[in-house]
Parts: sequence; C-alpha cells; structure tokens
Amino acid sequence: MTRPSPESGTSEVIGRDGEIEMLAALAGRVAAGRGAVVLVQGEPGIGKTSLLDAARVRCAAAGLHIRLGVATELRQTVPFAALRSWLDPDTPGADPIGALLDRDIRARDAGAGHEIVIAEAILDHIETWCATGPLALIMDDVHWADASSVSVLQRLCARIDERPLLLLLGARLQPQDSAFTALAAELLACRAPLIRLGGLSAGAAAELVSNIVGATPGPGLLREVAGASGNPRYITELVAALLREQAITVIADIGEAVAGQRPSTTLAQAISRRLDFLPRRTRHVLAAAAALGPVVDVTELAAVLDRPLLDVWGVVSDVMATGVLALVDSEVVFRHELLRQVLSDQLPATVRAGLLRTAGRVLQTTNAPIERIAHYLAVADYDLDDVGVDWLVAVADKLAFRAPEPAVRLLRRAMTDSDNPPPIHRYIEALLWSGRTAEAEAEVRIALSTRSECGEDIEMRWLLAQACRARGRIVDAVDIAETALSTMDLDVEAAGRFHGMCAVDNVFLERFDAAEQAGRVAIAMGESSGDPRAIGYGSSAVGAVRYTRGDLIEALELSTRIPIASTVGTGPDQFDPYALRALCLIELDRLTEAEGVLNQAIAHNRRGPAVSLSANLVAKARLYLLNGRWDDAVAECNAGAVPDGLGYSTVAGSLAALIGIHRGTFLPDVDSIRIADDLTGTTGYAHLHLWAKALTHEAHGHPDLALKLLVDTRERLADHSAAATLYYIFPDIARLAADLGDTDAARSVVVGADELVARQPTASRIGTALLCRGLAERNSDSLLAAVRAFRRSGRLLYQAQAHENAAVLLAAAGRDVDARRSLDTAIGIYSRLGASWDTARTVARVRPYDIRRGVRGRRNRPKSGWAALTDTECKVAALVAEGCTNSDIAAQMFLSRRTVQSHVSNILAKLGLRSRREVAASMPHT
Repeated sequence: MTRPSPESGTSEVIGRDGEIEMLAALAGRVAAGRGAVVLVQGEPGIGKTSLLDAARVRCAAAGLHIRLGVATELRQTVPFAALRSWLDPDTPGADPIGALLDRDIRARDAGAGHEIVIAEAILDHIETWCATGPLALIMDDVHWADASSVSVLQRLCARIDERPLLLLLGARLQPQDSAFTALAAELLACRAPLIRLGGLSAGAAAELVSNIVGATPGPGLLREVAGASGNPRYITELVAALLREQAITVIADIGEAVAGQRPSTTLAQAISRRLDFLPRRTRHVLAAAAALGPVVDVTELAAVLDRPLLDVWGVVSDVMATGVLALVDSEVVFRHELLRQVLSDQLPATVRAGLLRTAGRVLQTTNAPIERIAHYLAVADYDLDDVGVDWLVAVADKLAFRAPEPAVRLLRRAMTDSDNPPPIHRYIEALLWSGRTAEAEAEVRIALSTRSECGEDIEMRWLLAQACRARGRIVDAVDIAETALSTMDLDVEAAGRFHGMCAVDNVFLERFDAAEQAGRVAIAMGESSGDPRAIGYGSSAVGAVRYTRGDLIEALELSTRIPIASTVGTGPDQFDPYALRALCLIELDRLTEAEGVLNQAIAHNRRGPAVSLSANLVAKARLYLLNGRWDDAVAECNAGAVPDGLGYSTVAGSLAALIGIHRGTFLPDVDSIRIADDLTGTTGYAHLHLWAKALTHEAHGHPDLALKLLVDTRERLADHSAAATLYYIFPDIARLAADLGDTDAARSVVVGADELVARQPTASRIGTALLCRGLAERNSDSLLAAVRAFRRSGRLLYQAQAHENAAVLLAAAGRDVDARRSLDTAIGIYSRLGASWDTARTVARVRPYDIRRGVRGRRNRPKSGWAALTDTECKVAALVAEGCTNSDIAAQMFLSRRTVQSHVSNILAKLGLRSRREVAASMPHT
C-alpha cells in the first residue's frame, strides 16, 4: 500500500484549476466516508493523464491511500489485465487474480463461473483496502480495459456509496461500438460526475508556451499555436518541433515564430501516431475530408469519393465520437486546424489537387451551395475549363454577393486564362462586394479608357459611381451620375436609378432641395418602369430630407417602402434598407422598436460589404446614450474594425467622450478632443464633438465658454443634417443660460424647442420645450411636467436633468421638501448612470440654499464582482458560460464580434478572471 506525499512526482497542470478543485473536493468527501466515482474524458493529448496525476497529489493530501493503474491496448483480450495494474506483485498475497488464473481448475469451474470467482475475490480485496482507510483507485486509459475488468468496475460503480472509495477513471473519447460503452452507461446511471476536458483557454495556452520557450510568446507564435485548439500535447509537440528547427527567436524576453514555418515531419508523425487507433479505412476517408477543408459535408464527401452515403456517414460518426470531428452550428468540423493540416499533408500534393478539382467538377452537377463549389475551384488553383467558366458566368452575380473573395479569385483567373472570359462587370461587382473599392474603381477606369465597347456602357458608369461612393467620395459619385443623366441615352429604369443615386448622395452633401427633387423623380420613374431599386433610392432620399426637417411621420412612412425595394437583386448597389426607419423610431421615442430595427440592419450589413455597419453601430450607441444603457453605448463605440468610408468612427469617439465626461472619467484638454473630419458620415452628427468640447469647458470651470460654443453650434447647424437631433444640446444651453443670466440665449432655445414641437409633438420634444421654458421663466411646474414627458420618452439622462433643474428652482422658492425630493430623484438616476460629474454639479447648484440630500438613491454600481455587470454583460456572461463563441453570441444578440469581445473583456476585468472557462466556473447559481 502506498501513500505518496502531496509534493511528490507531479508537474504543474496549467489551465485546469477548476477541475483540480472539483477532484480535491471529492477526495475530501471520500475522506469523510462517502464514496464517489468520476470519469475524466477527452481526446488524445488533452491532458487526462496530467489531471489524474494532479488528482493523485490532492488525494494524498486528503489522507487517502492510493492505487494507480492503467489499461493497455495490447492486453485488451487478457481477462482482468486492467485491474491487475492496481495490485502490488511484490507483496505476498496481493495478487489474487494471478493465483486464481494459475490454479489447476477443474472443468466445472471453468468459463463464466471461473471469472465470477475471480471478480468476487477482487471485490473482497478492495473491501479489505477500504477497511484500512479511505481509498483512491485511479485508472488511466480505461477505454482499453478488458471486458472482465469493465464488469468489475461496473459493480464497483453500483455500490460506490457504501464504502470510502474514490474511483477515478480516465478515458479517451471512443467510437460508440467500443467495449467501454457499457461502463459509460453505468456511470451515467449512477450520476457519476463527468469531466469532459476541452482545449486550454488562450491565456492558459500562452502560459504553457511560455513555460516551454522560457519567454513570453509573441503574437506570431500564438497564432501558430492557435491551430492546436488548446490541445496541450499538440501545443507541446508543435513548440518543441519549432525549437528543434530553430524556428523561434527570443528577443527582449519575447519568443516569436519565424514566418512561413510548417509543422515538421517529426510533429506530423507524432500527431499521426495519436490517430493510429482509428481503422485504416477511416483514416483514408478522414485525410480526404481534411484536404477538402475544415467543414465536412458528408453528402459532398461521398460524391467526391464516389462511395455510398451511408458508408461515409458511418465513418464520420465514428470519428466524431473520438473528438477529432465536432458538431458546431449544425456543421461537422475538424476540432483542430493543426490536426486537419497534418492529415491533409499526408496526401501527396497531386492527390490533394485532384480531390479539389474533382470536388469542384462533381458538385457543379449537384445542388451544392455555390460558395462551396467556388471554394474548391479557387483552392485547386488550376485553369478553369469551358464548363467551369460557363458555371462561373451563370452564378457570378450571386457568388459575388455570397462569397466575394472566391468570386474575385475565380473571375480574375477566368478573365486571364479563358478564351471566353466572363464580363468584366461581374469582376468589378465582386471587388465591390469584397470591400476592395480602390481596385474596383481602378478596374472601371482602365476599362473605360482602354475598351472602346465600355465607353457608352451604362453599367460601367454605374459601377464607377458606386466605387466612388463606397470610398466616401460623394461629390465624385454625384458628378458621374449627373453626367450620365445629361450625356447618355438612358432608358427610364436606368435614369431612375441615377436620379436615385443623386438624391441619396445629395442628402449626404446637405443639398436638401436637390435631394428631394431628384428623389421624387426617382420614385416616379421607378413606379413607371417597375424598378424597385429606383423607388428605394428615391424613398430613402426624400425620407431623409423629411427626417432632417423634423417631419418624422412622413419620413417613417417613406422608410417602410425601402426594405422591399432593396431586397431585389444581388448587385453591389444595395443600400441599408433599415437605417432611416430606425432613426425615425428613435426620434419618435419608440426606442425598443428602434433597437429591433437596428438589429435587423446590423444583420443585413453582415451579409454584404457592410458599408453601413459603422452607421448602424453609431445609431445604436446613440440610442443607448438616450435610454441610459451607457456601458452598452461605450461597447458599441469601441466595436471598431468595420468598414468606415464615411467617417463614423469619429462620431463614435464623440459619443464615448460625452459619456466619459458625464461620468468624470474623461476630462481632457479641450483642444485634444478629436475634431470631426469632413467625411460625409459626420455631417448628421456634427454637433456631438462640439457638445463634448463645451461640456469639457464647463468641467474645467468655464461655463461661459461652454454656453457660447453651444449657442454658436445651434445657430450654425440649424439648417444642416444635424438639425434632426440638434435639440439634444438644448437642455444644457437652457441650464447654462439660467445659471449665467443670459436671457437672449434662454429665449432663443425656447423658440427653437417650440418650433420642433409644432412639427412633431413627441414626448422628448415636449419635455425639451417644457424644460427650456421652465428655466427661462423660472417655473418649477413646467420642469416637473418636463420630468413626466421625459419619463414617457424613456430618456433617462434628460429626466434626471429636469429633476435637477426643478430642485434648484424649488429650493430658491423655499419649497425645501419638494426640492429635496427632486434632488434625491435626480441623484438617484445619475447614480444609476454612473454620472458622477452630474451628481457633483447638482449638489453644488443646490448648496447655496442649504438643501441636503434626504434618503439616498441607489449607489453607483459596484466596480467589481457580478453586481458590477450591466444587463447586457450578464447576458453575454451567461452565453460564455454555456460555451458560446464570440461569433455565436454576436449572432444571438445582434452585436458585432468586436462589441462582444469588448463586453467579454469588461466581464473578465470586473470579475477578476483570466479566462472564459473561469466565467462558467464562477457563474452564480440561481
């Protein structure tokens, strides 16, 4: 009997803290006299043996006697071979199995009866061990256990609660017909805990690499390691191979991979050996699947290999049971890119190319998705034959929309190598869809200057205008469209589209009369020709003008005509069919509806070149600024890495700065605030950075400069694109004017607010007008009416501002109880928002009247712990705990992946965690 010391013979296990603590808790339970059985399961190399070794140390620390064993493949047919590994052959009488097997038994004792005798002897032996104290029986590689040993283990599991025994088993994921299946079923029946080991988190993988290399891994090395999907053995073998081949350099304690290295033969052989347990036929099918790509489509694989579908499905099912393949989002995929690469490389290059070529040709005759066919044709890298070119021409428009990058590669190859090349228009469309707008413009201009047949080509002019527009050169796009209208022989449909483009682009250029005129012409021509795209362009432009001028209901009605129009066709001239409707709903105080429409808009943009995605994210951040979800607003502002030809990233920065100023976390020098550039996307939000600059003046003790800047901003932008939301700054103008005694500024903002209400009496506009009038006339009743209006609108910040101003006027009038009530309500709302600067300002404004806070409102949200998470962060954390990837979460919550990553980073920081796995382990139980 052995009892190792807790410190003996084990190495550090990285990234498995939660699992180790769970096993330590079970060891403590067994030490207290209650039995337990645990199965640790995972793919080859995932760290089962290391975890069992760490568990051994914890068991020893808990005072358990320990028996270590392992089953082996070569002894699968030897009765009780696995259990004999627990026994000590050097101790007399310690191996009853050997004694019984060696005994000269009579015929009547042979067969099944003989095995029963041995099994009972083993169980008696284990009873004896347990009688001397709590016991841990640890067995690795149970998937190789012989049938006799499995039978005894099943009986132990069924009686585990009766003895102080921890039965700890390690097993590889096996095909379903494995002999281990019966034991697995028994473990399930007795509700034994299952530890299914997955890949290490990114942080744990980096720590493992650092231990091997002796330096902090750089981004290039981590990218190489990412292909191992967190498998510790694959990571270790990959890094060791790179070190042997001197493919890692260490400079200033940073280990970096040399670019262009592939897994070495040694590593490939090591990984391949770990799949030797699979039948040869299975490995051949698996190698073919690996050559075709990371996603395994069983129907396609059977067609390419010319094998029965059920045969291939049987092979794939067996491999999925081992963990080499996994089901992700209803697709069968390789769990490890490194493993797929090794399997693919086992095939000669000519065989791989032949498989890809065959796949492309075979699938052209099926109903396979065109993007998958294009993938095989593009990766195969060979000249397209006439059949391939004909297929490409037939699907080019749809392919450019659904898979722009393969479309670009194939169309370029066909145009270069084919005697019957596809039209250049399709190639340019693919470039536009892929976001390569500069290349698209260059190709159009070359074609117009070198190909005589393109000179009067209407479609080429249209594509040129689209390319300029996508690059943010709106003036050039309008010039091209107007030139086409005045110099080319256009039919009604083409003329309607060019008028529609002029209309939409003139809105960006703030030429509102020209935009509305061209838009109405486009609508009329679209209705005459039956072209929904012209109707969509025209409705979008006219609606945008109506929105800018405050006629929200008319703008909303026009927006309903746009989605239908924009769903026709797959050309790159599509535009965002949801943006105008979302903006109208925000201004009509229908914030929940607006959020839903913006989610649709984000999903729509993800299906294309995403030219409007940045605008959608800014609109969503603006909505969250209004309804008080400021953390979510900041997350949207920080999404980044999206196409932004129109300059919306500057707007996002201004929104984030505004929130930072209110919270007292962003008080820079005034001149350091990023100034909006002259890109067209910033015109509708031109007041935001000036608003942030003004509040920064006030925060630095210069309210006079703040008021002057805000008044100048209102006067300068009143007739521009920002007019629709310019009233957002009115409450600050009214407050500063009242505090500074500037009656002219106070009266001007009252007039402006009343004009907005006359156009569209929404709750938020009514609240703004009441607030401005209440401050100008020092009427607290108007301010309390403003509170009620802002409450109906759902605009939390403005509700708090109305309470703040009411508290000041009530205090000045000697109505201390009412003043304190409004003060407490204002500060309670500011606390919910985390608006510490507003709280300090409010307290300072009522201090001269000797008004002190009564019952305190909710405190600011804690800075750490689960209570510090916002509602959105709680939802993201729950999905992370379920094992969802950032892509999964983005799709479910209609967020960008960068927004999700921002939320995940915030969650880890607030919870003090290092990995997504730790989020699941620390999730509160409700």
